[in-house]
Amino acid sequence: MASERITIRVESNIGEDGPLTVMDALDQFRDAFHLFVAAVAQEEGGNQIKWRLEHLSKNSPATLTAAAYSQDPALIIAPLMQRGKHRFSDDMAALRDGKVAPWIQERSASAKSLFRRNLNGIGRTAFDFEGELPRTVLVERSARASLESLERAERLLVAADKSHSEYGMLDAYVTEAKTWNGRPAVYVKDRLTGRVVPCVLSDSVAEMAGREHSWSDAWNGQRVRIRGRLFYNKAGEINRVLATNLKSIIPRPVDLKAIREIDILGDKSPTQHLDELWGYANN
Repeated sequence: MASERITIRVESNIGEDGPLTVMDALDQFRDAFHLFVAAVAQEEGGNQIKWRLEHLSKNSPATLTAAAYSQDPALIIAPLMQRGKHRFSDDMAALRDGKVAPWIQERSASAKSLFRRNLNGIGRTAFDFEGELPRTVLVERSARASLESLERAERLLVAADKSHSEYGMLDAYVTEAKTWNGRPAVYVKDRLTGRVVPCVLSDSVAEMAGREHSWSDAWNGQRVRIRGRLFYNKAGEINRVLATNLKSIIPRPVDLKAIREIDILGDKSPTQHLDELWGYANN
């Protein structure tokens, strides 16, 4: 059953015989176990695993051993745990070298707490894989490198975050009329990007739309011009609109024959028109 176990050991920053505070030890166990469980959960069926506490010792180093099990008899634990242990070991080693795995990034709060505690009060945190792999050990140097990698990745994410909102206009086609979080809305397809986004209607716009249009298939395909607050996601794409004005656009037919009969240039050459446009006519 060794392959189904994980043992975590925590010791003081002044050695095996050094004192550990209750909160430091318990919090370190919690965050360390949280990260390990997250690694296992990345494997197929990993989120079905439950954990049985087998051993908890306050002797220095403080030790916790847990065993994986599942209530689903079809789930084979051993190979799943083996893959999870390899993932955890490889990704924690890569983190020290600056590469942050997505599952660690998603749990950055636990990871940063784990590493910071290893810089203040905890001297060593070891993940023992029961002989299947070398231990993953956090000491001050490795914890500091891991923390710096995680914080650097977070700064890059913040720098790349283009989420914001602004007042503007959107030209789009209505795809359907329904609600968004309980508010009246139309879902529209942006003419420029082709993205479908919810357009939430203010009370006055909803009342106006209800009078002038049917909340039925008559809306579908209707070209509209929307004014209001545009909300952008982290990639800088419009992902929601709060409309303060919504107007149907009905293109008028163009008489090509009439256009051909119009003397657009008058008695001036194209160059003269451009000179007037750019202010060179009187120079």
